[in-house]
Amino acid sequence: MSRESCLSHPPKQAMAIIRQDYYQLTGRDACAAALLNLFEYWANAAISTDPSIERPWVGARPIREFEQMLLGIATDKQIRKRLVLLEASGFIQTQPPARRGAAKMYRVLVPELQQAVSALASDPDVPLGSNNQAVVGQMTEEVKMPRLNNRLDSGQMTQVSSVKQPVLRRSNDRALKKISPEFRKEDLKEKDLKEAESCLFDLSEKAKPEREKMSTSVQVGTVCYSQPPETIDLAELWTANTEKASAQLRAIAPGHKRLAMVAHGFGYWWVGPGLNDFDEHLIRACRNRKRKFQQSDSDSDAKTFINNMIRNGDWGNFALRCEEAQALRERATALPVAPAVEPSATGRSPFERSEKERQASALGLARFKVGRGEIERAKAIAQQFGLRLADIGLSKTPISCAA
Repeated sequence: MSRESCLSHPPKQAMAIIRQDYYQLTGRDACAAALLNLFEYWANAAISTDPSIERPWVGARPIREFEQMLLGIATDKQIRKRLVLLEASGFIQTQPPARRGAAKMYRVLVPELQQAVSALASDPDVPLGSNNQAVVGQMTEEVKMPRLNNRLDSGQMTQVSSVKQPVLRRSNDRALKKISPEFRKEDLKEKDLKEAESCLFDLSEKAKPEREKMSTSVQVGTVCYSQPPETIDLAELWTANTEKASAQLRAIAPGHKRLAMVAHGFGYWWVGPGLNDFDEHLIRACRNRKRKFQQSDSDSDAKTFINNMIRNGDWGNFALRCEEAQALRERATALPVAPAVEPSATGRSPFERSEKERQASALGLARFKVGRGEIERAKAIAQQFGLRLADIGLSKTPISCAA
């Protein structure tokens, strides 16, 4: 039975909703669960226009739109990682942008997502529902106690039977690092531990290539990373405790001089060894950006632009510039290589004009000089290239070719 809220809110507000089945399906990841609910909302809007669509495209969605719709519960880096995870799980599909700097196209795979949710709902080890005692703890029976209207007894507590308190679940919030006595493992029942283990999200087969990639070192420029730079995500730790994050980053990327870039997953755009030795495509992308706004676009100006984004923590803008740089890199890789030009048998370059072509050019220039009245200059050109005066429009004896 639906009822109205006790509070009145302004209409048409954004809501970040986390469904329990999505929360369990994504391994209790609140950000990924909220993204799935957001994709469901967009898919419903697309299907309402054409009910025959099973896997609707929901349009191009920039990362900033995800941040706004999720009301700041996750950073752009966290959202990007969850989107990759959802695509690897087979719940969504992406299409690269058609032009540089544009947003990706997203497609919601509704049948696959529904199959996963149905399988989760039919699993007896994963109970769902807000009224399930195994999820929210043991519910106490409702006991209707007589209301005390006596003012003398109004401050006294009524006598009730003791009930078993619900077992609190441990949150996956990184801020809750310290485990309170209520969350100690030895205090939980074996059944609760088994239930918690069964609810963990397992993508072992799909995550095997990623784990193998992370186990190998990667050389980018002058830095040898112990794991792929794009998989590093210490943005929250960098904000909360820079010294602790720096110590971990020095172990992951020894010798890197831009640890803030490494913490946010952009370390590979610095190649070293100098402090301002950024990737050439990133510098070119920043130059294009400054040229677009009719600003000075030299290499030094582009490096200053990069330093300002790092100093101000403008990682959203930095991510856009990195996407443009990646597009420039892919375009440069896709360009065909011009075949090598073999020298001719005469030793003359194929790009050098022949004697006939040069005489034809000189004839046109001499006629142009005659037309302008520069007779002496026309005669000099005719004498240099062995042209007849009659050919250039002068009625005199021909000039002999120069020895």
